[in-house]
Amino acid sequence: MRSLFALVVCVVGTLVAVPTQAVEEEFPTYTGDEFKAMYDYAVAQALPNLMPPADRLPITGDATLDARIWEIATARGYVLRPVAGPDLGSADGVPMQPQAAAAWLELKEAARAAGHGFVVSSAYRSPESQRTQFNSKLRGTSDEAIDAALTWYSIPGTSKHHSGYALDFRYADGTFGEFRDTPDYAWLAAENFHNAKRFGFIPSYPDDVSAQGPNPEPWEFVWVGVDLIECGMPCVDAVTGPKARHPGGVTPADFGLDRNARRKHWRRSPVIG
Repeated sequence: MRSLFALVVCVVGTLVAVPTQAVEEEFPTYTGDEFKAMYDYAVAQALPNLMPPADRLPITGDATLDARIWEIATARGYVLRPVAGPDLGSADGVPMQPQAAAAWLELKEAARAAGHGFVVSSAYRSPESQRTQFNSKLRGTSDEAIDAALTWYSIPGTSKHHSGYALDFRYADGTFGEFRDTPDYAWLAAENFHNAKRFGFIPSYPDDVSAQGPNPEPWEFVWVGVDLIECGMPCVDAVTGPKARHPGGVTPADFGLDRNARRKHWRRSPVIG
């Protein structure tokens, strides 16, 4: 029913100029599985400057061990991910996609105005850097050791950070593990992540999703754009019609809506907290 309502709202919005007061409403509410599916949709069709996933990459240099790591990783829900193209931007000295960078700076401004000081500590990460990080956390060759490393660390080729659209937030003087218990996270997560949604961000690894790779990571958010969050995937399909499926989208999907008007509307929407 919610998807049908979103579809009607989005299609009507393409045909009729609706006064601002008439469209002051919340974003759709999404479950963890729907957030996950939304990101997968975004990198498959909507987001630019992404290259198709590579084949399985070597991890440790030991082919037998690598095969077992991939087997356990796949069982946990890890999948191959697209990798950023050459046109990366940056914000606060952290490499990321230009769209994510612009959105982060706006989100940061709103957060500071609300009294929150969280920062971005990581965004784009190459498969090579991911390999180094994973191997530094691998404490042995047993299945238990492999699974323990995979609890928080992706193997090369499977990290959402490869896209440049995933950002790690942390409290200015804290650690990733502490972020969930901060007022900053509470501000982002209130009302189904309303304040994150206003700037095009959604949780990367939500709490209520099984077999998504790592355990839930409350500090990691992914940028998919306000358009997709507002309409939802069924609406986007209905508005745009059939499109070629190509990892990374090559060019941004045309959502068939007045993006500037909607962006202004959502910037005016109430800040939760």
